[in-house]
Amino acid sequence: MTSAVDNTSSSTAAKTQSSVSRTQLAGDMDTFMKLLVSQLKNQDPLSPMDSTEFTNQLVQFAQVEQQINTNANIESLLGVSANNQAALAVGYLGKYVEAESTAVSLQDGKGVFCYGLKDAATSVSVSLYDSDGTRVKTFTGETTAGLHKVVWDGMDDDGEALDDGVYTISVTATHQLTGSVETWTTALGQVTGVATDTSGGTTLAMGSGSVDLTNVLGVFDTLPIDDAQTTSGDTVDDTTESADA
Repeated sequence: MTSAVDNTSSSTAAKTQSSVSRTQLAGDMDTFMKLLVSQLKNQDPLSPMDSTEFTNQLVQFAQVEQQINTNANIESLLGVSANNQAALAVGYLGKYVEAESTAVSLQDGKGVFCYGLKDAATSVSVSLYDSDGTRVKTFTGETTAGLHKVVWDGMDDDGEALDDGVYTISVTATHQLTGSVETWTTALGQVTGVATDTSGGTTLAMGSGSVDLTNVLGVFDTLPIDDAQTTSGDTVDDTTESADA
């Protein structure tokens, strides 16, 4: 199992942005003070300059500096929150998770996912597509309402073993009386890495794929596949088609 933790981006980006703002403000303030001193030195003693405008500008500089400091504090808190979230997510490494997803990761020749039917159907077809959008596997699904778990053996419709990777799940369910039936999908897999992005979000890597931490529905010590349907059953159609069709 490959483990990876990337926990630097969000807090570093926040600190960099605040530092740049402070540097720009310091440069503007320095330029302003030089101009002010120069004008004061060269002003007409009999007609001194009105200090109101300079005073207002100094007040504006102070307000901007205060806002930058406030933003820096907020960014720092967000960075700490993201780091804490990532640190907690490290505990998922090596465990199995179920998460909302429209794709399944084929890991070591096995892919596990679930599809749900809002209502009972009379016909359910489940298809898997590779990264090029080519349909590689199609089989008949369960028709009862609720969630159905599937264990895919990594074989395509021709019985050939496919490479580990990410495959898109497509479920088509219909009822002969009511028409289309609403569906949804989730994916299960072993967590092999944890990463944070620049917005502070945390993702869990599962083989070649990943899921957002906020989409995780369950965490397991072992892969829960006792009640799963296998893909060794009937194949609906072996005609190749595009995922965009």
